Amino acid sequence: MKNWLKFTMTLVIGAFIFTACETEVTLTVPTTDVTIDLGDEFDPLNGVTVDGADIEDVQVLWNPAWSNVLVDHYVASYSVEGQTGQRNVYVQADKLVKTYQVTDVDNDGTQYTPYPVSVTRGPEFNELRFNELYFENIIVLGVINGPVLTIPQQTHQGVSIEGTGTYDGEAQKILTIDYIIDGVPGTSTFD
Repeated sequence: MKNWLKFTMTLVIGAFIFTACETEVTLTVPTTDVTIDLGDEFDPLNGVTVDGADIEDVQVLWNPAWSNVLVDHYVASYSVEGQTGQRNVYVQADKLVKTYQVTDVDNDGTQYTPYPVSVTRGPEFNELRFNELYFENIIVLGVINGPVLTIPQQTHQGVSIEGTGTYDGEAQKILTIDYIIDGVPGTSTFD
């Protein structure tokens, strides 16, 4: 019985010492949002600190999947030993801003003379303004989310327009917009 009591006491003391020696893990993730330009590098662990564990043990999961060549709002979720944190990372459309030569071709085969379109950025990281695209003295608004450039339905000079387009994030240029203007479909090519 004495040996049993000594054994039990040894286990209790050992468990107490083990628990007292455990290091508490503290994960600190910056709360400030990060905005980078299309194609720029980003280190998700920049500014992240961890006490009681190695920084290499911090796992980072992205939603949506991370790509520095796709304009989007990304959420990085961090975790290490039960500690978690999040940060917003925005890849902005600024490097798509420039003047393009645009050629429009309606699906009936009508091709229009190429004309210059100045693209500027809107107030949000993923908004573009197409100056004089399809209409003189009008700004057509576009939005990029991931791989898709969208011209939401809008009306200018009494004419309805909408469309979807493509861009090359690595080359940092807009490629095409498939449009519908007052029910007439066509494609704009950007050079």
